[in-house]
Parts: sequence; structure tokens; C-alpha cells
Amino acid sequence: MTPLELTRRHSPWLLELPRYVPGAAPAGDASGKLSSNESPLPPPPAVVRAVDTAARHLNRYPDPLAGALRHRLAALHGIDAEALLVGNGSDELIQLLAQAHLGPGARAAMAEPPYLMQEIACRACGAAVTKVALAGYRHDLQAMAEIDAEVVFIPNPHNPTGTAVSRGELAAFLDRSCAALVVVDEAYIEFADDAPAMSALSLLDDPRVAVLRTFSKLYGLAGARIGYVAADPALIERLRRIRAPFSVNALAQAAALACLEHPAAAAAARDATRSALARIGAAFARAGYETVPSQANFLLVRAPDEDALLARLADAGISARPGRVLGVPGHVRVSAGSDAALARLEEVLAS
Repeated sequence: MTPLELTRRHSPWLLELPRYVPGAAPAGDASGKLSSNESPLPPPPAVVRAVDTAARHLNRYPDPLAGALRHRLAALHGIDAEALLVGNGSDELIQLLAQAHLGPGARAAMAEPPYLMQEIACRACGAAVTKVALAGYRHDLQAMAEIDAEVVFIPNPHNPTGTAVSRGELAAFLDRSCAALVVVDEAYIEFADDAPAMSALSLLDDPRVAVLRTFSKLYGLAGARIGYVAADPALIERLRRIRAPFSVNALAQAAALACLEHPAAAAAARDATRSALARIGAAFARAGYETVPSQANFLLVRAPDEDALLARLADAGISARPGRVLGVPGHVRVSAGSDAALARLEEVLAS
């Protein structure tokens, strides 16, 4: 029996998984890449020095549970270190959460469109996925609460729209939903107008809540692949049992810890991102396009001429994300970028 035949017999749902298509860089010059929601700023020198120091000990395995980083995060958020697990980016943690709670016959719920990796993780476990259409580009939490699902994923702010729901709305959802696990993905929350007031970290007294965070966006460590989940310690223990013991490498741990020791750099990155979004929105408005107000590090542009707009940008050395691959055809998603990239964007839109 071939491997394909084994899959068809034991896990036929794997043959129907959607394929994640990452944002592409423009031909010849990566500086115009506005398609992946990356930070336009590199890590500060202190972070690079920390990575260099850690690289001198690569003959040793990394700390399997990232103890120093977990305790620093625990102090930052005012929670128990045993309520935290560090992972190889948020995507590993999404997969672990799905694996720990779902299987054939189970059901997950999420928005339409979802963050695709969350749908893939659920369907890879053999679970059914129910998607609830957004209402005015925002999560329709009232409709989602009616879904009979074991696990619910709520990216907040949402990707690809950049919209957000309040903590009060999340609390009301928890009161109505019968889900055993509600995963609030806060990958972009540091860019929100009032992140502390929005965050679901204060809802962790409910053992059904898990909150995801990442170092990929605000802290500019997308290439290091490191994130974390905060949840009830009993859930964290279950995730530890199925997680690869050394999934987070020593360089990523050193970089993340150094980032937390230099909050001024993160604050500067946030300010630069918000300024960049204002420039992007103004440039598209002058060109006759509408944008969706964003609490993230990108703008969703309403573009009935999606393909033509993407082609114009590509001709100018700028790549943006097609709405059709994100589940929002007739739109284009544009990430915050460097001053040089934004100047080029403004020039091509003005022409």
C-alpha cells in the first residue's frame, strides 16, 4: 500500500486541506514587500547582540520550556509562569491547541474569512469547521455563540480586516457560548488604539480561554518564529505533553528576551507603524479608494479593480496581498512599510 493510499484510508480529510499561500516579495527588490504584515524595522542592536551571544552555545540544546522568557512574560502580564507556553511562532501553538481538543467528529468555529492556519489546523485533525460571515468587517460574535462547537478561534484584531472587538464583547460571547475552548489570537493587539483595555488576558480566570501572542509583528522577529500562549495551567500541561521538547531554538529565545528588555524599541516600532498606516490610508484615499479602519499593522483596501491595482503596484516594485487568497475578493491588503516603500506607493497611486 502506498503512502497516498494510507492517507486515503486513515486520514482522507488531509487530501482536501486548503493550501496556505504566503505573501510574495516583489521581483528583484524586497524593500517593496507590503504583503506579509512584517515589521518594516529590524530588531534593535541589543537584540542582535543577544542572538550573537546565544549563537556561541549552539552545541547545547535550548531550554525546552524557555524558562527565563516565560518568567519575564509572567511578570509583564501579571500571570503565573505555569500559565504560559512558548512555541515556534503562534502557528505551532494553534496546531497544538487544535490537536489537544479536536478529532474526527468534533467541530470548530471561526469567522469567514478566517486566519487560514487556524482552519488548516482544525481540519488537519479531522474536525469539521463552521465559518460565520463577518458583519461589517467585524466578528459576528452573537452568531458565533450559537454554533455548537468544541473550539472557537477569534483573531482580535482580525486578519485580514484589521477590525477588533472589545473585551466586553468577548466576555458577553463567553457567557453565551457553549464552546469548551475559546482561542483569542492577539497577534496584532499591540497596534490597537487601547490594547490593555481590549486584551483577553484579563479573562483568563475562565479556564475555557486561551490567548495567543507573537513576537513576529511588533517586535520584528518574524524570521525567528517565536510566540506564546497564556491559558489555564491544566491546559498548558496538556499542550506540553504533545509539544516537541525543543521546538523553540536558543536564538529565538535570546532574541525575544532581549526585545522585552528594550521596550522603547517596541514603542518606536508601534509609532512608526501607526504613522505608516496613516500615510497608506491617505494615499489610497487620494486615489479614490476606501480602506477599512485598522487596529493592526496593515490596511484592507476596497478594490473592485483588485487585479489591475496589484499589477500597477507590481510594476512599481511593490507587492501587496490579493484579497481573493485571503477570502475577501475585491480587496487588497497592504502592510505598513519603510519610508522608501511608502514613498514609492504614494508615487504610483498618484500617477
